[in-house]
This record gives sequence, C-alpha cells and structure tokens, in this order.
Amino acid sequence: MYSALKKIIPRTFLKKNESIIRPIVALFYRGHIVQCNLCGFKASKFIHNQRGGKLCPKCGSVARARRLWTILEPILKDRVVLHFSPALKLSQRIRRANTKDYITTDFSKEFKADKCLDILDIAEPDAYFDIIICYHILEHIDKDIQAMTELYRILKPNGVCYIQTPFKHGDIYENPAIHTESERLIHFGQADHVRIYSVPGLVKRLESVGFTIELLNFEKETSGVHGFSTEETIVKAYKPI
Repeated sequence: MYSALKKIIPRTFLKKNESIIRPIVALFYRGHIVQCNLCGFKASKFIHNQRGGKLCPKCGSVARARRLWTILEPILKDRVVLHFSPALKLSQRIRRANTKDYITTDFSKEFKADKCLDILDIAEPDAYFDIIICYHILEHIDKDIQAMTELYRILKPNGVCYIQTPFKHGDIYENPAIHTESERLIHFGQADHVRIYSVPGLVKRLESVGFTIELLNFEKETSGVHGFSTEETIVKAYKPI
C-alpha cells in the first residue's frame, strides 16, 4: 500500500508526513506472523520494496537496520557512538540505549542528523568514538582510502566500525572514467555510487590503513519472522590496542 501511495503522492509530501501516514498504513498490515524488532509492531507480513527488501509497515525499517540492531543493542551502554546517514527508527532506538554520547551525521542532508561531517575530513577528535556505524557510505566516496583513514583516526583503540556496502564476487569494480549519473547507474547499480566492492577487496583496503577485520556472515532467516530474507555480510573493523 505504501508503495502505491508513492506513485500518486509526491515523495516530498510523504517524507514530511511519514510519522502520520505510516501508522495509518500499518493498520492494514496488523497480524501475528512477523514482528519488527525496532518498533515492536506485529504484522501479517512485511512490505516488499522494489529492491526485494522487507520493510516494516509501521516504522519503515529495512532488514539491514533491524539486523544491525540485534548486534548493537547489547553493547551500546556507556559507549560513544558516531552514526553516518542514520535510518530514523534505528537512530531513535540508539538514542534510548543509555550511550555516553551519540552523534549522527549526514553530509547529503538526506537524513535527519545532528551534524554534517565530511567523511574525508571528520571534524571530531582523535580516538574519541567506541563505535562507528558506516552503512552504505563508502561506495559513494571517490577517495575511500582517505575516508577509511579518517574513520581509523577518530576510533578509540579497541573500538569498532561497523561497515556495509553492496558486494559482488571477484575484485572491486571501479572506473574513474565513469562519472555521469546515467553511466554510474548502469555500471554500479545506482547513480551516486562510484564502485562496487567485493568483500575481500574492502577488507584489503581497510587493513591497509590499520584496521583488523572480522566478518559477520548471516544466512537467510528460515522463519521469516524478522524479515531477514537474504544473506548478509557485515564488516567489523577494529582499531588494535
């Protein structure tokens, strides 16, 4: 239903009034088959988006945000956290998680955030953050090694940066000659992407700036209760002590 509304109602209006519209849409999905672990809503089913993901009918959360919350929830207390381009409901849950400090940032001004930090020159102190959330950011950044260096700089020793991007098999695919939005859409899958990482390729670049890497690999959820409908890899990048 929400997808249908997007076709007939301007996106800007929907975004501005999302907090009012989504609870109304959720009424049509009430049930006891699935449940969102971010807002707690129980539904008959999740909403399928155009990319094959499963959205919560009430809060609009995507599967990767719900999965990340299962990882973050037990470790957030008294931690200093930086969150790039924060999904709304995930951000709201983190704010209620008794962190020592929680800073959100979005350079493109697409997401509601506390600051507008440039990932290539992050205006934050050295070794300040315990946890950094950098989901679907690096594939947008031309100078990704510089961005990784900055993430490493502001992370505390033994701190961890959670990173995810779209992945492909084989090598990283990038080509500086591809620079128009139409070309990037064809080659990288999105008009504002500048590469497609492979897991080994991303790991190698992160290790080159000093990170120690642990990979979290998740299988497709068999029950479907939480909408984890695809395999997923999350990169945990540690700053050694």
